[in-house]
Parts: sequence; structure tokens; C-alpha cells
Amino acid sequence: MTPTADDARRVNEQIAETLREEIDTGKVRVGDKLPSVRAIAERFEVAPGTATKAVQLLTKWGLVAPDSTRGYFVSARSPEDQEVSAPSAEFTAIMRQIESMREHLGRLDGRLQQLEEQGREG
Repeated sequence: MTPTADDARRVNEQIAETLREEIDTGKVRVGDKLPSVRAIAERFEVAPGTATKAVQLLTKWGLVAPDSTRGYFVSARSPEDQEVSAPSAEFTAIMRQIESMREHLGRLDGRLQQLEEQGREG
């Protein structure tokens, strides 16, 4: 996933959501060390400050816990914590629908421009 300006969420939220999905699907497991902030920044091609904000958001959601000398580690959570802390599946579905609508509107805008150009030529 590459963060995009077209997304309604901030870039750090997009990154945190991608990392949350990796945790939820088991790609990154409880107890695993999260990549360094620098590695996250490089992966998503963002500034280290943006990557730091994404990790802080994961911490706020209770998905990772900092170890003062070793980095951030995926922490165990109860299902109740997940429902309250992380964006809901419904929210994620709505964001995907919004993105789909934006793409559709972009295509319609392009078609409208073509028709207007044809009208001027004809």
C-alpha cells in the first residue's frame, strides 16, 4: 500500500491501518518486533516523523507496546479492546466506498471533458 493524497485519511492513518491489517491477518504476530520507524518510513516512502505518528497511533490503539531499548512489539489485545481502539471494519468499508466513488467521479469528469472538446470541435 502506498499512501495517497486522494484518501480522506491522513498519511500516518493510512500507514497505521495497513500495519493494523497485517497484525489482524497474522502477517505480523503478537510478540513480533515492529520494523524500525526508519524502515517503516522507507517502506511507505514518507518522512520519519510521519512513520513515528503511525506507530504512535498503533500504540494508542493498543496494537503495539514500546520497549524503551528495543523498539515496538505487537501486543496481545482482547476483542473488546480491538473494537473500541482500532477503526471498525464498517469504517474501513466506508472509506473503500468513498475511494471507489472518487475513482468513478474522476472517470466521469474525464468523459465530460472529452464530450465538451468534441462539442467545441463539431
